[in-house]
Amino acid sequence: MMSDLESSDIGGDRLRHLDHAYGHDLSLDVYWTSPDRIAELVTGAGMAVTARLVREPDEQERFGQGRQAYLLARRPPATG
Repeated sequence: MMSDLESSDIGGDRLRHLDHAYGHDLSLDVYWTSPDRIAELVTGAGMAVTARLVREPDEQERFGQGRQAYLLARRPPATG
């Protein structure tokens, strides 16, 4: 259970600050970034996105959880 949760938009991304999670007090900033932005950064670093899975939150997750994405990327084979 999470408490003291704040969220704000940062350049189109979402920031959530957690003071308590997973049964412990903590100070953790979690950044939610769009899959398109992550793919853009990965591609800019010279890698190729080979698979992308985006899932919606299910009814057991907390309200406002948002979508989650998983990207699979690989470095192109060396040439020469």
